[in-house]
Parts: sequence; structure tokens; C-alpha cells
Amino acid sequence: MLDIEGTTSATGFVVGELYPYARERFGRLLTERAGEPEVRRAVEQIRALLDEPAADTARIERTLGAWLDEDRKVTPLKTLQGLVWAEGFASGELVSHFYPDVVPRLREWHAAGVRLHVYSSGSVAAQRAWFGNSPEGDLRPLAGTFHDTENAGPKLVAASYEVIAADLGAAPQRVLFLSDRPGELDAARAAGWRTAGVRRPGEPYYESGVGDHPEVASFAELEMRTRAGAEGGGAGAGDREVRRAGARLAAEAARFASFGWMRGTSGNLSVVLAHTPLRLAVTASGRDKGELTADDVVLVDGRGAAVAGTAGPAAGAGKPSAEAGLHARVVRLTGAGAVVHVHTVAAVAMGRRRPGGIVLRDLEMLKGLGLPAEGEAVRLPVIANSQDMSVLGDRLEEAREPRMPAVVVADHGLYVWGADLLQARHHAEVVQWMLELELASGRG
Repeated sequence: MLDIEGTTSATGFVVGELYPYARERFGRLLTERAGEPEVRRAVEQIRALLDEPAADTARIERTLGAWLDEDRKVTPLKTLQGLVWAEGFASGELVSHFYPDVVPRLREWHAAGVRLHVYSSGSVAAQRAWFGNSPEGDLRPLAGTFHDTENAGPKLVAASYEVIAADLGAAPQRVLFLSDRPGELDAARAAGWRTAGVRRPGEPYYESGVGDHPEVASFAELEMRTRAGAEGGGAGAGDREVRRAGARLAAEAARFASFGWMRGTSGNLSVVLAHTPLRLAVTASGRDKGELTADDVVLVDGRGAAVAGTAGPAAGAGKPSAEAGLHARVVRLTGAGAVVHVHTVAAVAMGRRRPGGIVLRDLEMLKGLGLPAEGEAVRLPVIANSQDMSVLGDRLEEAREPRMPAVVVADHGLYVWGADLLQARHHAEVVQWMLELELASGRG
């Protein structure tokens, strides 16, 4: 579990580059995006903290500036910062910072099967933007989950670490937390976690030390060891992990089925459990997607073939969809952590109407894909269908637009992907909304 500021990245970069960037843009965010749920919720949280229910935009902006000056770890501040920074990263105005010893180690650990996650006081949106726009490219595939003070709790409280461990389905003693703050390390240890203090010269907490926690000056001094077979099945994912993935996929499938996007037994979802070797949990074929259970899942390899002896088949889940091979191809091609395939009327209709691709521009919803809302156009590819997943994968690879995490398969449906299952869901909802708008517009 990785902290960011002072641990993977320089606090000075955040304070010296990102804070001023956010300060200059808070006013525009509060006026132009006031109706967005995240902005509206953050504003109400600020009013509650101020005990000023009628605080206007100017008062909110002044408060945010004061909290920046104090470097306050306040959830609504972090939320609004994250939204501003996400725009900056998406536009190319911002590029994140990582200490030179960090990225090589993260890639090495990830390749060795170590599950990497992030817990920072910055919002999840900011964390994803940070990892997605590094000087060394998109690092989000290296991280499994992102946690902040809103979805986990304050970083100086042991209960927050207990929440995260439960969310990961991990025994506390199997989680190692890396941070530069002794108070955070103390809270993590109180929750049963292992800890290591990262003490870098020039960082704000350098002089404070790391208490009685093991100390390193860089990630190069850390050695990770994995227990062979600890996760069971020889596949890097044990029965419990597969069933947990099945439960998450069942919940997402029920959500999409309720929208009418997965009628009958149509559609399929997947989530990556390991990248080396590649292992995906995929919804089982021939099941009503509105009534899936945690057992209706199959573990597949990088070709989309079921891995023998895993939880899904043993529990009678049957076989994976024939399209599991395309899910695996998308993951190999894009580094995604989850893939959503739904059969929507809008996707099929727009695929027929615009077989050469669907151009989207000047829509506020494009921000949901990390793209500018105006001034640029992005193309949603449309590819011809095939029952041969190798052929379909070749078509997807040839037509893919790197900025667009989706593709329409003509007369079939929509494929969408994201860094994790939640982001894949959000991308699917955003793309489907834009398809419905284009269909309703009647443009040829």
C-alpha cells in the first residue's frame, strides 16, 4: 500500500506546482461545474465545516485558498483539487512526479505478482490522474485500487486501515504500508499492518523520523518476497479472491441489467486479478446477468481459456463466454484492469448509422473520459463483428483510438474498459450517454 506525497513523489512538486494550479482555477470550477454531483457535494461539505449554510461561491473560494495555505487534509478540498488536476493532466498542462527509484521498483514488484494499491489524502480522481500521467506514461495498470479519506477514512486513524484491508480481502499482516509520516505508520500498525517508513532528505517529515518503524531512504532499499502458491491454484489468485471478484462482477452486472443493457444472458464483464501471468475473472456464459452470484465466474488466462482447478469451474460456474479472449486482448493492448461488454440499442443503432466511427465533440460528458469538453473531437471506433475473437481483436487493435476507452462492434454491442471495475463502469455510462444523445439528435 503506497502513500504518494513524500513517499513515491516529492511534496515540493505538489505544493509548488499543483497547489498554485488549483488555486487559480477554483473559481471557474465552482461556477462552471456547480451542478456536477461531486462539486455540489464538496461545496455542501465545506458549508457544513464552516457552519455557514448560505456561504456563497466567493466565500467557498476564499476558504479553499486558506486551507491550501495551511496544507489542510480536508476531504472537500482534496475532491475539488482532484477535479482541477484531472483536467490539467488530461489537457497535457500537468505531468506528475515520481522519484527515480520508484517506477522501476513498482514495475518489478508488479511483474513478480505483488499486488500494489494506493492510499493518499488526495482524492481518488487525483490519484488516478497522477498515476495515469507520469513522465513514464500511464502507470495505473500497476495499481489495483485507490483509496482516499472519503472512501476509507482519515489516515491517522487505525479504523481506516481496517476498512481498506476488508475491501482488499487481505489479512492485515499481509499488507505492507509505505509512508513518510510516522502518525500514518502508527495507525497502520495499530490495524495489524506491516509498515516501513520512507525517509527522504528534503521532505517535510524527514526531521521527524519514522519512529520505531523500519526505515529506508528509497524504494531501491526494499526487497519484496512473495510466498509461492500463497494465493492458491498456481494462478496468482485463490478461490476466495475469485469469488470476491465474482461478487463484484455480479453486482455490476445487476446494475447494467437494470438499465436494460444486458438483457437475457447477453453481455459479459471481466476484472484483472493478475498481470503476470495474465489472469481475469470473467462472468460465466449463458447466465442471466441480472441474477448472477459470486460463483457465476470463471478464471481465464491470457487467451481467454478457463484455468483448470479454479473456483469458478469447481463451483459449477461452467465455461467463460467465447468473448473472454477479446477481454484478454483488450487488457494486453491497453493495460486495463476491467472490461465491460454490454448490448445496448444505442450502440447498435449508431454503429449502423456511422459505420466509419462516431465523432464526439463539445460535450461536457467527455470530461468523464478525461478529455476536454470543448475544442477537440474524439472518435469512437466502429468495427465489423466476427465470431473469431482473434479476427475481432485484430480489428479492435487496428481501429483503436488511444484516448477513447471504448469501441462499438457493429450489430453487436459496446466494449468499454478502465483502470479498475469502477472506472470501467463510469466509462460505460459516459459513452452510453453520448451514444443516446447522438441517436436522439437524428444526425446521419
